[in-house]
Amino acid sequence: MDTNTAEATPGDIRKAVIVGGTLTAWIAAARLASACRGTVRVTVLETPHRPASRVTALAPTVQRDLFDRLGISENEWMHASSASFSAAVKYVNWGGREHHFYIPQDGTPPDCEGFPLSDFWLLRRRTGRTVEPADHACFREPPLMDARKSPRWLDGRAAIAYGWHADTAMLTHFLRRKAMETCGVRMVTGELLGAHRDASGMLTALHTTRGDLTADFFLDCTGYESGLLAGLLGEPFLSAADRLLADSMMSLTVPHDSGPHGVEPYTEATALAHGWTWRRPLLGRYGAGLVYASALTTPDEAARSLRRALGLPRDPTELTHTPLRAGRTRRAWVKNCVALGAAAWSTDPLADDQRATLDLLDRLIRDLPSLGTREVPAPRFNRAAAAHYRDALDLAQLRYAASQGTDGPFWTRQRTLPLSDALHETVEAHRAGLSVTPAEAPLRALLTALTPHTASPPPALSHHPHAVRTAEDHFTRIKRQQRILLETLPPAHTYLDRLHGRIPQGDDSLAAV
Repeated sequence: MDTNTAEATPGDIRKAVIVGGTLTAWIAAARLASACRGTVRVTVLETPHRPASRVTALAPTVQRDLFDRLGISENEWMHASSASFSAAVKYVNWGGREHHFYIPQDGTPPDCEGFPLSDFWLLRRRTGRTVEPADHACFREPPLMDARKSPRWLDGRAAIAYGWHADTAMLTHFLRRKAMETCGVRMVTGELLGAHRDASGMLTALHTTRGDLTADFFLDCTGYESGLLAGLLGEPFLSAADRLLADSMMSLTVPHDSGPHGVEPYTEATALAHGWTWRRPLLGRYGAGLVYASALTTPDEAARSLRRALGLPRDPTELTHTPLRAGRTRRAWVKNCVALGAAAWSTDPLADDQRATLDLLDRLIRDLPSLGTREVPAPRFNRAAAAHYRDALDLAQLRYAASQGTDGPFWTRQRTLPLSDALHETVEAHRAGLSVTPAEAPLRALLTALTPHTASPPPALSHHPHAVRTAEDHFTRIKRQQRILLETLPPAHTYLDRLHGRIPQGDDSLAAV
């Protein structure tokens, strides 16, 4: 981490207060304090908070966009948060009973002369030249996920793109300690009672159970309650209930013997009659949860459904019940207050991987205003936040709209909810075999996996015979790489055992990691 200190000038923001006891709050505190190098005094008002999920997912960009900038190695924070790998999302029963597919972290198929490789897979399937699933044909990862392989060799080199699962409380504690010890962040523990605003509507101080906290700028990281932006500033919440039926979730942590069973290097999302479950493995345990609609399912029914899905002998008792508030505040930046994470917007647990939070934090740091221009960056920041939300909402709704294998009132009613114009256009483009735009790529990859029977290969491929021949080389190369990686990568649990200090006596083969 660069510790050189720049000099503040009159009119600059000197003090920032971040509100929330969330992981997002401490990510924001560490990143902001580190980037400002002592010119902004950062204080966190750590309010009481119980995380909605006890195991959090982190996108592959988190190492580059957060930990590298803090001077923290991957092994250090992984060890401190009992982290494991997540190289894909495994969807079970979404495309039909006993059917599953993977969407890797790098979920865009390889490019082949301007076309995604999945277009050529559709052509092969249409002409009867393959019955292999799209994910296994177009990506290296699926056989490795089936075999529960680590995405890294034992010497620490990465073989494929991957993200992580981490214990939410442990990672929060680690970032809190780093932010305070190395970045100079101050912490005040208390509850938010109110605020003082000046004549222009700017926040000047927060009233708390520990006294007043004054600042020039404020960040709302309070999670779903949006205590500053919605609670104190009254910014309206725009619900997505007209597009997403689920409004509740429950989560828990389950002990798991990783020795005989291994550690899956992926997130698993399984469609059930009442909604869907997620499962995020760690070494020796896993975090899991259920998303459902309270209008159709009682909490007791949901708990029984989760127990059956996880194979537990009795109904779980230590469940965290959380309202799932799908939607967004109308603006994420209001006056001199910015909301991040679930305080700004939320769709479903699969979208909460800190990718958008870090992108918006980077925008905030680059456009950090002076005292006299605190509202100037707000419009384009709000457009960026709204774009992240729209992308996440479209992807969340498409999972339901394109699912094929699950019936019941929840799924039937969810499929009747209207699509956005942009999402409807993407679905029609997929059916017609039109070219894939970069913005559509995640949606089109999901559609190819969920609805291979309804998609057409691009008519334009008939004018590119050379590209068709080149694609065959791509498919052959992927198969060869899959075989090599299956032979050379260690099991995920072996790598994690050694990383987390469970190395057999005399075994130093992970010394280079």
